[in-house]
Amino acid sequence: MAKPTDTAAAAELPQFVTESRNVACVFTSSRNGNLNQPWEPNNFSDSANAASPLIPVVNCELANYPEPAQADVQDTCAGTFKGYLGGTALLAPDKVSYGSCRAGVTAVEAAFSPAGTVSDAMAQLPVLADGAAMEAQGYRCAPMDDGVACANLSSGLGFFIAAQKYSLFGPGHAAATAAPPKPTTAPAG
Repeated sequence: MAKPTDTAAAAELPQFVTESRNVACVFTSSRNGNLNQPWEPNNFSDSANAASPLIPVVNCELANYPEPAQADVQDTCAGTFKGYLGGTALLAPDKVSYGSCRAGVTAVEAAFSPAGTVSDAMAQLPVLADGAAMEAQGYRCAPMDDGVACANLSSGLGFFIAAQKYSLFGPGHAAATAAPPKPTTAPAG
């Protein structure tokens, strides 16, 4: 069974949550497409991935988020064409994406949405205040304008994510903004 990465190195990864608790980011690595993710189940430590190279990445998740624009959908979700959801942004040295195939909510949504329950891992995230920035592995992220902007410092590739909108930018990307966010609570009635 997959579980959150449980190593001392995972606990020491540079990571933060915004003051609003809507966005959390971790400067981590990917191996064969699996993230060294301290917040949620993953297959990063599987022995089958051991021979794959480590790729430095930034992974951010949101509690409230817009759906991805059709042009930004990058996966067929095992051929089902269902389950590609917003709420995640991934920045690698040569690629940026918004959304991913998943069932259920993001770890940040599970922790900080109105019906959420804060896990130990999420409760220990340091807050990165507006106007501050965190830099690691050649990337920089900064909370701004009710969201977070992250960029690869050498290529200019990056993203901006917020509850109401997102954009992917840099070489090969025209700015894209998604539809309004999905509601996080049921309407009264």
